[in-house]
Amino acid sequence: MRTLSKPKNIDSIKNGIDISSAVRTLLSFDEPEGISSLRKDEASLMAELIKYDYEMKQNGYLNHDSVRNFIKHKTALEWIYSRPSKKRKTAFIDAIRQAYADEGILCPYCGVSPCRTLDHYYSKALLPQFSFLPENLIPCCGDCNRDKGSKKAFSKWRRFYNPFYDDYSVFESDEPLLIIIFKENPHPNVDMNYIITANHNLPYLTRKHINYHINAANIARGHYESISNSFWRVAQDLINYRKLLNSRSISEQIYDSLLNMHIKRNDNLSYDWEFIIRYSLVKIQVNSWIYRSNSPKLDLDN
Repeated sequence: MRTLSKPKNIDSIKNGIDISSAVRTLLSFDEPEGISSLRKDEASLMAELIKYDYEMKQNGYLNHDSVRNFIKHKTALEWIYSRPSKKRKTAFIDAIRQAYADEGILCPYCGVSPCRTLDHYYSKALLPQFSFLPENLIPCCGDCNRDKGSKKAFSKWRRFYNPFYDDYSVFESDEPLLIIIFKENPHPNVDMNYIITANHNLPYLTRKHINYHINAANIARGHYESISNSFWRVAQDLINYRKLLNSRSISEQIYDSLLNMHIKRNDNLSYDWEFIIRYSLVKIQVNSWIYRSNSPKLDLDN
């Protein structure tokens, strides 16, 4: 779950899209099969496309009861998406996909792998009218595209994070959206494990939405290596600060200053696990076991 960085040419690509003109143009051709039937529903199709952005900005999701059924046009609409072309004015599909792939921009769903494809936020199998709508095409990695599949997204919170319409930056001024609960020796031969969850200070529905996404996108599994490596390093730093305080080598004021500097957010990073881990170890009481641990990895005297 990460802010989607913008490729340098994405604005020019999107500014060149005229969806009304594209619809008129693609409906003027004799193929694919079923296009003549879709042509009869041109007004309804345009109404759906126009309403999408308005409703998403208002609610963050579409109202299931207000969406028209275009399943009878599914084959034709999927054909149009899968065959982008300049003559149909749908070449922007390939251009958007390539812009994110060329710059190696990380997937907004998992924050691990680079974007390689486009996900239909609302599945083209269920809502084919949005199969070529730019606002419904989320750049993402192949794994997330496969894992998300055709999951429905008509709920306030039971849906994947949408980088185009879900803006939680207002909650991130001093605290991360996510926190991590670390567990010592949860299983034989396992030194540490963890649970990622939404910050408990967030509004209720925001927490539910973030937690749904964490689980559905397998965030904990995807970031295991970076979280584990950062945990041991940060925990050692904090233990060292505590030892300096206990030995009276530093005052409580200096100790508090060290902790405050330690959990300062890095504004240059939009998905800063180091910040999340530092905040979690300093601010979440249940993680204080690190100061009592007998783990050799946390024994600074060895």
